[in-house]
Amino acid sequence: MKVLIIGPGGVGGYLAYKLKKCGNYVSVLGSRGEVKHLKVKDVDKIDEIQFDELEGKYDVVFVTTKSYHLADVIKILPKYLKENGIVVPILNGIGHFEKFKDFNYKKACIYILSNKENNIIHKKTPLFYLCVEDDEKLREIFKNCDLKIKFSDNIDKDIWKKYLFISTFATLQSYYGKPTGWIMENKRDEVEKFIDEVIKIAKNYGVDLSGEKERVIKQALNIPYESKMSMQIDFENRNKTEVDNITGFLAQKSEFIDSFYKKLKTSQVTS
Repeated sequence: MKVLIIGPGGVGGYLAYKLKKCGNYVSVLGSRGEVKHLKVKDVDKIDEIQFDELEGKYDVVFVTTKSYHLADVIKILPKYLKENGIVVPILNGIGHFEKFKDFNYKKACIYILSNKENNIIHKKTPLFYLCVEDDEKLREIFKNCDLKIKFSDNIDKDIWKKYLFISTFATLQSYYGKPTGWIMENKRDEVEKFIDEVIKIAKNYGVDLSGEKERVIKQALNIPYESKMSMQIDFENRNKTEVDNITGFLAQKSEFIDSFYKKLKTSQVTS
């Protein structure tokens, strides 16, 4: 089967690398066109991978762009997707799935600490955990891969669990301009309040996260002190950010979260 990755950043670039290593036909498309090769630093191992020619239509298309690029991606999807093909959006947040309603798509979320610097994919820890809706095509392309994959029968809960963590820390890190360790040391009360608000919102969507608060706190205390979410890095670098997708969706439903969102929107680069 043929696989296309749209968005070769820290997530998509690493996923493309591993899927090609598994023996799949893998093509990669970035904002500047076809990507033919990438260099990857997987923790302490450096490798380089050549991808397959971008041609024809694909059985599986992974969308791993930033959320603010989705309008452009949606326009080109029919050009690359087979009639019975599936789209797998792997983005931060919840609200973006509605944009794929006209396609056969499978929901997914990923846990990985990886980013792209100087055209090199840097995977900084061994962590890789992909949760995805069960599907025969997806089982086929991952069958020879040494990756931790969960073919989920409750993907909405899995996605909300990820969203609970990332929305809390991406928002607070970006708001204060500080890493995870500082946030936990100095803003623990706001962390807990934010988590409580997201849990309440998830319940309104039929997802029970009542047992997740302790897990999120423990996870935050166990990751490196200087860890930063990509949204904070984008704010620091004066790039466009995913604040609408990550924080804005929740801000519509919580006055507490809206107070952070409004401040972040005033400092967001819009072009």
